[in-house]
Amino acid sequence: MGLDTRVNCCPDGLVTDRRRRIKVLDCTIRDGGLCNQWQFDHGVVKRVYEALLDSGIDYMEVGYKTRPGLADPKTDGPWRFCAESDLAQVVERNEKLQIATMVDVGRIDASDIPPCSDSSIDVIRIATYSHQMEEALRLLDHCLEQGYETFMNVMAVSTLAPDDVDEFLVKLAGSGIHNVAIVDSFGALYPYHVRYLVHKYMNYLGENIKVGVHFHNNQQQAFANSIAAIDEGVDFVDATLHGIGRGAGNCPLELLLFYLDNPKYDARPILDLVEEFASMRDDLRWGYHLPYAISGFFNIHPRSAMDRMARVDRYQVREMYETLSKRAENTDE
Repeated sequence: MGLDTRVNCCPDGLVTDRRRRIKVLDCTIRDGGLCNQWQFDHGVVKRVYEALLDSGIDYMEVGYKTRPGLADPKTDGPWRFCAESDLAQVVERNEKLQIATMVDVGRIDASDIPPCSDSSIDVIRIATYSHQMEEALRLLDHCLEQGYETFMNVMAVSTLAPDDVDEFLVKLAGSGIHNVAIVDSFGALYPYHVRYLVHKYMNYLGENIKVGVHFHNNQQQAFANSIAAIDEGVDFVDATLHGIGRGAGNCPLELLLFYLDNPKYDARPILDLVEEFASMRDDLRWGYHLPYAISGFFNIHPRSAMDRMARVDRYQVREMYETLSKRAENTDE
């Protein structure tokens, strides 16, 4: 057995070729837009699109579609709405890079989603909570009728009881959905949780539904959790440029491409954009910070951490930890 081609201290063959079958979904503009209310100018979005296309990335999630009146165009940028006039300025339909938008159940009507043939969009990702599943399935039926590839993201899975996870997976198994993501909305999961969930999702959903992952980086686990999911056989992984995303952000796209080590992907066009996004980081403050780590450890929504990150005393977190610890102790009683 030869040596690993990248490091000298280990033999080759320690990883499987499962990483070579992964498809990559970039959600830089959609999830990153949660940091700046989707106020990326068209030039930035076009540069991201061109870099992803040149890098061989499979999907670009360019933003949300939202029912008129539910978001404010004075404060929310164009990628909260993904109007066709805006999309036409930054993307082109092609077979190499599929364009996706996300829709939130309760924030979109079926009538707001046109036929795929009349849109720049190839893929609709439906974001839902488990208690909204019936409405999500009705929306799914419409998207399938309109000719889209479809994803389902059931959010905050870390807060659900095992039986509740089983219940929504049974419904999805017979729904006609193409892809389902394990979503760690609060950045609470560790690799051993991920391995368990990957097998559960795959067992319930069967061979005809692809399983993927969307991880947040509250506890510095997004990349590690992605590796664990890849090792267990998932089909796609979400990532973002320089890890941009709500709160602590997501799995960094550049790290994911390094790990996949797939000649299909070329990391160099992505690296050309990292400095542009790194310059945004000081202002938008995504990435690992202790308030996010604490909210992730206690498996709660990061909004309290986001509020703290806006304060001058953002790193005085002992009180935050003690408060959440007492709350957790009371819940266990």
